[in-house]
Amino acid sequence: EDCDRWFHLPCAKEGGCVTEYITPYSSYCPEHCPEQDVRVIPEPGTECPICMEPVEDRRSYRTLVCPACKRAWFHRDCIQGQALRAGALYFQCPLCRDDDEFAVQMFLMGIRIPFR
Repeated sequence: EDCDRWFHLPCAKEGGCVTEYITPYSSYCPEHCPEQDVRVIPEPGTECPICMEPVEDRRSYRTLVCPACKRAWFHRDCIQGQALRAGALYFQCPLCRDDDEFAVQMFLMGIRIPFR
């Protein structure tokens, strides 16, 4: 609320902004964006289970972790693509298959999950 930054929605992703697609549809600049409340770091050589490419060695805007199993690390673009293909009913962690805590955390981190 105290931030005076403005940005276009298409530019938000490029700038590292987080847009929540749930009520009240808040948007956060990179300085004030929410962070995952998971205190783990990926093991060396950890790969995204969706694209099988290495992930960063820490949590960041472009790297997210499953809050349930804490072993699955994803690229933001990869998990966004999975969410768009799966929809709300079938969206889950590809490793542990958690669908409750995982979906809520991804919503809060700005991943858009359509209802169908």
